[in-house]
Amino acid sequence: MTGVIRLFRDEKGFSLIEIIVAVILLGSCFMLLATLVHQNSLAIQLTKRKEEAAFVREDIKEWLLYKGQIQDIAYLNNYVFVQIQQGKNLTDKQIARRGHLILDNTGIQRDGSLPVYGEVEVKEVDSKRGNFVRKVKYYPTEANFLPEKLRSEVNQLYIGEYLHGTKGTDFLVEIQVSTPETNASYNPRTEGVDLTILVYDKKNGSLLTSTVLNWVIDS
Repeated sequence: MTGVIRLFRDEKGFSLIEIIVAVILLGSCFMLLATLVHQNSLAIQLTKRKEEAAFVREDIKEWLLYKGQIQDIAYLNNYVFVQIQQGKNLTDKQIARRGHLILDNTGIQRDGSLPVYGEVEVKEVDSKRGNFVRKVKYYPTEANFLPEKLRSEVNQLYIGEYLHGTKGTDFLVEIQVSTPETNASYNPRTEGVDLTILVYDKKNGSLLTSTVLNWVIDS
C-alpha cells in the first residue's frame, strides 16, 4: 500500500494530481498573459492609427481654409452652392452630389467629356498663383478600390484616397455637406455650409475620426 502511495508523490511529497493541476494553472496564466499582451499591442496600434488619422483630418481642415484655393474648391463644387428652386424634386444622384464636396479633378463625374454637375476643373499648375496642392484622389471607376465595408455606388464617387505629397496612403477621406435649405433666404456662399470631414481606414473601412467645419467661401 505504501508503495502505491509513493507512485503518486514526487520526492518533495506533492501528489501527481497536484502537479497536474499546477501545470494547468501555470499554462492558463501564460495564456492569459499572452492575451493581455496581444490586446495591449492592438490598443497601442489603434491609438497610433487614430493619432495619424487625426493629423489627416486636421490637414484637410487647414487645407480647406487656405484662402488661396478656397475658390478653386468652390468652383469644383458649383452644384453644392447653386440655390435650387423651391419645390423642385432632385434625383437621388443629385441629392448625393449636393451632399458632398469633391477635392480633386479626379472626382468630377462626366457625361462624355462634359462635367455632369457643372464642375470647373482646378488648374493644377499656375505660374502666377502657384501649383494647386492635391490632398485627395478619387477612383470612381475602380470597383475594388474601397474596402468591402464601404462599397456602395455613392461611396465610390465621394470617398477618395488621402495623398501625402504625390503618394497615396492607407487613409480615405469623405467630405459630407449639410445646408439648411428650408430657409428661403439662405445663401450658402456667404453664410457657409457645414462640412463633416470623415477619415477612414483604407484596409478595413472603419471610421477613425471626424470633425465638423463651417465653410464660408465668400466672406
